[in-house]
Amino acid sequence: MIFCNNCGEKVIDGAKFCQKCGVPTHETSSNHESQRQQEYAGKSYKCPNCGEILKSFVTNCPSCGFELRGTKTTSAVREFAVKLEAIEAHREHTKPAGMFNYRHLLEISKTDQQKINLIQNFSFPNTKEDMLEFMILATSNIYTSTLIGDGKVTEKAISKAWDSKIKQVYAKAKNTYIDDPDFSKIQDLYNSYHIDAKKHKKKNIIYLIGFIGLILLFIFGPFILIANDQKNDYKKEETRLESIVIEIDDALGKGEYKRALMNAELMEYNGYNKERDSYWDVRQRYLIEEILHEAEKHGVELYYTPPAEEAEE
Repeated sequence: MIFCNNCGEKVIDGAKFCQKCGVPTHETSSNHESQRQQEYAGKSYKCPNCGEILKSFVTNCPSCGFELRGTKTTSAVREFAVKLEAIEAHREHTKPAGMFNYRHLLEISKTDQQKINLIQNFSFPNTKEDMLEFMILATSNIYTSTLIGDGKVTEKAISKAWDSKIKQVYAKAKNTYIDDPDFSKIQDLYNSYHIDAKKHKKKNIIYLIGFIGLILLFIFGPFILIANDQKNDYKKEETRLESIVIEIDDALGKGEYKRALMNAELMEYNGYNKERDSYWDVRQRYLIEEILHEAEKHGVELYYTPPAEEAEE
């Protein structure tokens, strides 16, 4: 098939003159067929069923309803995703570190550094389709880029690289396609990403608070247990002494002054609180004096020898 060099009309095969302008085709003297060349500012996608020109992001033809299958991303985003997968596939696994070796948590591995460099150097996509595909890829990988066991330093570095690129691509899409109805899809992805980012940040704060709490418990836990044991011992001692007082009151009520005196002599405070020790010492003396007085009043003779320090006073 050849075209007229003068008017560009398609010439019938074998014709020596153009049927439109009459200019000779020079088919016999030409060693090759002349071809019409056309230039396009962009690509127009048409429905394979009815030929309707299609807008971006559609999955069904608006005219005939034909379902569009096999839609592909452009080479830039597709190649970018393939490179990320290739880097991950060749990850160099290191031997597990010792229990007290936290160096691996503070360093970025060679594999993850390659990922970061690839993300940072990725060229901005130009079409809506590419921008949408990139936003889907980025927002689904930002918090799942590191393997289980990697440190927070690595996760933070990769997430920071994704976050920076997401914001840049979104800003470009907003400046270029903000008046386009299809921009809403990119906007929805960006809004959803921000919600997930806040949840992720909140979860990290909760983990940090819990970690600090465990450290404080490890440091101050023994002191808290000791203080709690002392408190329990204090309650037990107070309960023991109060029960002796009840026994003394019961013995006095029954006129059993000897039993009352024996119980009063057992009122020795065994705690570590000086104030309570002084209190029970005074109360013991008071009860002994009361028992001796009641016994004498009722003609009962009791023999009581005060402690040496009490006798000196």
